[in-house]
Order: sequence, then structure tokens, then C-alpha cells
Amino acid sequence: MKNRSLILFNIAEKRFLRRLKSKEKQRRRRRRRYLRYITAKASLNGDTSLENVIASWLPINISYLLNCEESDFHISKITKNIPENNGVFKVPKEFSIVENAKESYEFIRTVVGALITQKYIKVSIDYSECIRLDLGAQVFFDIILKDIIKFFKKCKQYKHTRSKVRQIDGVHYNNNDVRKLLFSVGSPVIHSKQFINFSDIIPYKLCIHDRELYGEDSIKIREQKDIDTTKLVDYVIDSLKRLNKTLTPEKIDDLSTVIGEILINAEEHSTTKHRFSIGYFHERYEGGKHFGVFRLAILNFGKTIYEKFKDPECPNKDEVKKMQSLSEKYTTKRFFFSKTFEEETLWTLYALQDGVTSVATDRYKRRGNGSIQFIESFFNIKGKGKEIDDFSILAILSGKTSITFDGTYSISHGYVDDEPYKFMTFNDSCNIEDKPDTKFVKFVDNYFPGTIISARIMFNEDDLTDE
Repeated sequence: MKNRSLILFNIAEKRFLRRLKSKEKQRRRRRRRYLRYITAKASLNGDTSLENVIASWLPINISYLLNCEESDFHISKITKNIPENNGVFKVPKEFSIVENAKESYEFIRTVVGALITQKYIKVSIDYSECIRLDLGAQVFFDIILKDIIKFFKKCKQYKHTRSKVRQIDGVHYNNNDVRKLLFSVGSPVIHSKQFINFSDIIPYKLCIHDRELYGEDSIKIREQKDIDTTKLVDYVIDSLKRLNKTLTPEKIDDLSTVIGEILINAEEHSTTKHRFSIGYFHERYEGGKHFGVFRLAILNFGKTIYEKFKDPECPNKDEVKKMQSLSEKYTTKRFFFSKTFEEETLWTLYALQDGVTSVATDRYKRRGNGSIQFIESFFNIKGKGKEIDDFSILAILSGKTSITFDGTYSISHGYVDDEPYKFMTFNDSCNIEDKPDTKFVKFVDNYFPGTIISARIMFNEDDLTDE
């Protein structure tokens, strides 16, 4: 009898302690919620208007988009002509900000407008008509959604600012390739952890680097870049094990250069101090061949390449003078045409040449050779002569300038002051003073608020060796 009483006492004691512990957790939770409420209320200074809430709480990247006057997503533009569609927004047939910019930007603009103005309680992203989904366009859209969702969560902390939007979802993933991208690295994975393991897809999920974590410590920044580069290269090498192959040592060096230089460029030129990288490896069997395709997108938000050099505070005055001199020659030759080829296009192309950088030259000695290095390394992977593939492509989009590398034009070599020099002019004369081929270097209608570099790289027999 005593044993039974003791057992009942122990059970009662445990239940009591659990209830006590649970009440303590609830008390701490209420305390944290109350502190968030007080902090949120104080940060608005009594003004709960949508304009003030947006100005005070919107995360930095989406805030930059809404306040950049050139941006297609400036607050004055996104609040106009929001469609009456019951909150259902159809993704374009080809969702690409390079190949189908007008429709793709319009789609993103209307979705952002509906969300920011909270026009609909539920917003559905309808992929039923989409048959081609570009990784760069999707990650750009997902980063915007990520900031908006973060903003809505912030609004929940104060009852007077609670968002009217209750749900954002995706529907009708009819196309198999579209579905694979979305459920390996796209919206479902990023926003709701709905990951699907496809047998032929190996994802490299969204990586976000915040430079503010390191301040102005250039050593730690470069160390983090090296860590991220190694991680990406190791990912590709691990992916190639699917083919029972690995990269040749030369191709590993080339891939490391491509990724590393793109990362550091994206980081240095980001106004918002963030860079984003994402990719996936697709194992394929076609025409009796077994090969792999690696897709990669790296981007930042902020001043464009042109705006960095055009800024009166640009620290590299010597390069700016050279660009201004080149502009005068183009003006004399009447090479500039409105909305076809403008000064911005020329300066962006010039910025890719060997030794050119907007960063102070005493900060990074010979820092500016990075762009031409990753372009040359990309061409090495793509191959030359009989080994060249017609599939791999590299694209740079910054502001209203689009530059595409597909192997039609190659890198030239020369000497400046007896020093070896590499340059890319996109013309047959190999002279930067002659107008480039506007099929590959062009001024575009829509403004990308930063810089995005996307690559589609095929790994075939000439790149690989037995594991």
C-alpha cells in the first residue's frame, strides 16, 4: 500500500512540475511577445499608416527596390494598375528577366504591388502556363517574396499593423522541368520547406551572405568568400560522382575561378551588403550520352556597375577618366543610340576588362582582373575548337545592360606598358574603341536593380576524367 501511495505521489509531483514548467514557458513567451509589441509600437512613433510602416519595417533589399527611382519596382510604379484577378497571378510562359524581360518584370511588379498594398487576403502564384523557368528570374522573385514575408511577420507584432494577407502559395505546377526547379531550389523549398528529392537533380540551396557580419574586415570577408567558393566547387565535384566522373585538375581551377570571382564581385558591388547564390545540377541522358548540366545564379541589389563608376565618389578616378574619354570617342563616331546602345552599355563592358575596378586600387592590388578571369575560365570549361559545346552560356545583367557570352567572341591578348593584358571587345577588330556586336552587348528596356550573373555549364567528356 505504501509503495502504491509513493508511486501516486511521484506521478502527481511530476505532473505538478510539468505544469509549473509549462506555465513558466508560457510566461516567458508572453513576456517576449509583449517586449516585441512595445518595441514595434515605439519604432512607429504613433504613426501606423502603411507608408510609415513600410518605411520603418521593410527589410533592406525590398526597401532598396521600392525606393530606387530607376527600378521597375519603385513604390510609385507598383501601386498602379494592380489587376483585378482575385489574387491569382499567372507566371509567364517563359519566366526569364533576360529572354522575356517585359512580361517577367510585369508579373513580378504586379505581385509585389498586390502584396505591399495588401489588396488580396490570399495570393496564388499560378504556374499552369509556364513551360520554361529561368533560375535567375525565379531566385530574384523568391528573394523579394522572402523579404515581404519577413515584413508581414514583423507586422504581426503590433495589432494595429497586422497584415491583411493571410496566405501566399503556388499552384498548378504542370510542367515537369518547372516543378523540378521549384521543388529542389525554388519557392516551396525557400518559403515552406516543401522539398522533393528528384533522382536526377542535386540542389545547391539558396545561400545568403551578409557582409555586415564582418564590417570592413577585408580578411574575414575574403575568407568567407573562399569558404563559399570551396563549398560550391565541392558540391559540383560531388554531383559529378553521379556520372562516375570527376573534373580534371585544370577544370577544377577554372570552376573555382569562375565561382570565386563572381562571388567577390557580387559582394564588393552590393549596396545592401548582401549577396545571394543558388544552383542545381541536372544529370541527363541524351543521344546515347551521359552528362551533367550545372546552373548557377549569383546576384546582389544596389548600384549597377555603371552607377558605381558614374558616382562622383568613385575612388578610382583614373578609370573614370578613361571611360569618359572613351565616351567622347563614341559620341564623335555617333555610336550611341537611345535605347539601343548608350553610355551605360559601354561603361559596363569596359568594366569587365583586365585591371578595371571601381574599388580603390590601394585596397585590392590588381583587384580588377577578376571579371576577365572568370570569363576566361568559363570559356575554358566551354571548350575550344572541336571541343566547344553550343550549350554553355554566361550572362551578366546590370541596370539596363545585358551582356551574353556564348563563345561567338573570345578573349584577346595584348600588352599595355609591356604588361600582358586581356580584353573582351565583342567585335572583329578586337578594339574597345570600335562598337561591339549589339546582339551580345545591348541596352535593354527594363532596369535590374543591381547585378545578376547566371551561368549554364555543361560538363561533358572533355571536362571529365574517371573518378
